[in-house]
Amino acid sequence: MNLPNAITVGRIVLVVPFLLLSYAAGNGAAVGAFVVFLVASLSDFVDGYLARRNGKVSRTGEFMDPLADKLLIGAALVVLVDTRDFPLWAGLVIAAREIAVQLLRIQIVRGGGRLPASAVAKLKTATQIWMVGWWLLPWSSTNVGHWMWLGATLVTTLWSGGQYFARAEARPEEVAP
Repeated sequence: MNLPNAITVGRIVLVVPFLLLSYAAGNGAAVGAFVVFLVASLSDFVDGYLARRNGKVSRTGEFMDPLADKLLIGAALVVLVDTRDFPLWAGLVIAAREIAVQLLRIQIVRGGGRLPASAVAKLKTATQIWMVGWWLLPWSSTNVGHWMWLGATLVTTLWSGGQYFARAEARPEEVAP
């Protein structure tokens, strides 16, 4: 296993302490959950950078990296809906897109193809990270930033999801081996 893939696996492992801290009592635990989420999120950028810089981009990494993102964001959505007054409907929209794109990716990879992250998908990931981080911090859910980040996240989430499916449908050669 190369270093970028090990970092990706580490991001998956960090989901457990994130969840434990998220459900612990007190603002200190909430800040701890935020810090773990932040470290895991930053590792997403580090592993990709190292893979590209050192020529270690692999099919395994291209598959595992977005899966790790989905696990982290999915865990965070559960926490936000359960503990931070995050709207369930918004969590379901985000989760449905993530599941749909991951199923598309699995289908393409099984067929020997690739579905690398698009620029819009990278923007979506960054927006989701900012939104989740904002909602994780222990302040009032009436904060206008909550709703601004949620709106931006929903737009980029739906935009990038639609883009993946349109690309796979219109130009299958781009996702072929």
